[in-house]
Amino acid sequence: MAYLHLYVDNIILTTSSDRLRVGIISQLQTEFPMIDLGPLSYFLGISVTRTPSYLLLSQEKYAQEILERASMGSCKPAATPVDTKSKLSVDAGPPFRDPTLYRSLAGGLQYLTFTRPDIAYAVQHVCLFMHDPRESHYDALKRILRYVQGTVDHGLHLYPSTSHRLITYTDADWGGCPDTHRSTLSYCCFLGDNLVSGSSKRQHTLSKSSAEAEYRDVANVVSEACWLRNLLLELHRPLR
Repeated sequence: MAYLHLYVDNIILTTSSDRLRVGIISQLQTEFPMIDLGPLSYFLGISVTRTPSYLLLSQEKYAQEILERASMGSCKPAATPVDTKSKLSVDAGPPFRDPTLYRSLAGGLQYLTFTRPDIAYAVQHVCLFMHDPRESHYDALKRILRYVQGTVDHGLHLYPSTSHRLITYTDADWGGCPDTHRSTLSYCCFLGDNLVSGSSKRQHTLSKSSAEAEYRDVANVVSEACWLRNLLLELHRPLR
């Protein structure tokens, strides 16, 4: 069995035996100029640390680059990524002086959520205002950066698991957006003990009740679970 993950010209190859892996690499090298970098340690800005008990996926270096880009490399850390007492609005406050910087930082934080699901909710909120960022929006973005500063070494742990059950969790507010009154949905999917998928985003339509908002969220996570189940089926690891 061999799995090959390809992104542009970056490849992760894992096989059921060393002999098979060496054979596949040799065949590929006859067709393409390739370099074998050995055991997986870094991929698309994500560092991989192996221990006997877990695998740690981290974007610490990338997070530090975002902080330096925002000139916040030595800022004071924040305990939480978002202020729950206030809701961001489209026209709250004067326009931010540098919309390009705002979009760059917000986009960088989006990529950081791959290994930092703890900031997904806060990041999706600041990304709603990339078309016309205001000073208050940038203040919220800086709060996320201050939280990242204090948790820069955090990452995603993957553990050996005896369970192969797919378990999902969902949550949604009701009409939380002060401008559109749409709800925010969030879900996460665990395969055994490991988080394999998650999302936090604003719903596309209005919900007439909190129950409707929750049901829409459930429908989304069921779709995600079906996709994951089909993916595992293609990988010859069907869920029973």
